[in-house]
Amino acid sequence: MPETLKVAVCICQEVTFADFMMPMELLGSLNFADHPLFAKVFGDVPYRVNIDYLASTLDTVFGFTDGLPGIKPTRTYADAMEKGEKYDIIRVPAGKSKFRSMIMCQEIEFLKGAAPDAKYVMSVCAGSSILAFAGLLDGKRATTNKFLYKFITNVLHGTNKNITWVPKSRWVVDGNVWTSSGVTADERKDF
Repeated sequence: MPETLKVAVCICQEVTFADFMMPMELLGSLNFADHPLFAKVFGDVPYRVNIDYLASTLDTVFGFTDGLPGIKPTRTYADAMEKGEKYDIIRVPAGKSKFRSMIMCQEIEFLKGAAPDAKYVMSVCAGSSILAFAGLLDGKRATTNKFLYKFITNVLHGTNKNITWVPKSRWVVDGNVWTSSGVTADERKDF
C-alpha cells in the first residue's frame, strides 16, 4: 500500500506560478502510478500525494504576470492551523504580495507551526526570505533569487545574522530545509 504524502504549497496574489505549477503537476502524476497506461512507465511507486494550496483567503490567486489564469486555494492558513494539519512537504514559492504584512504574517505563523513536523521545507526564488522571516533558516545555509540576492540578504541580515547565505548556488540543502535560487537560476552570477 503506497504512503500518501501531504503537500502544502503557500500561495498568494502575484505569486510566481513557475515556482510551483510544473513541479506540483509532476509530483501529482504519482497519483496515476496505478493506472494501467502509466504502470509500466512508473513501475512500483511507493508514494501518492495530496496537495493543498494554502492562501490567506479562498479568493482566486493570480500570478504577477497579467493574462494568466488563476488558481483557487484549497484552504486558508487559518483553517490548516485550526485543524492542526501536518504536512510532509511544504513548498514556498516567491510572490510579490507576500511582502505585505497581513499576508506574510499568516503565512509565517503557519510555517512556524507546520515546519517542525515536515519532512521537507522547500523554497523557490525569493521564497527563502519568507522562511528566514519565520526563523526557519536560523543557523542554516541557504540561497535565494540571484537578481534580488543583495537586497534580500542585506534586508535579512538586519533581522537575522545567523543565516549563511550561499551566493553561487542553484540550491542549498541543510537538513530538511531546501532553498533554491529559482527555476532559471544561474549559480555563476557574480556578486
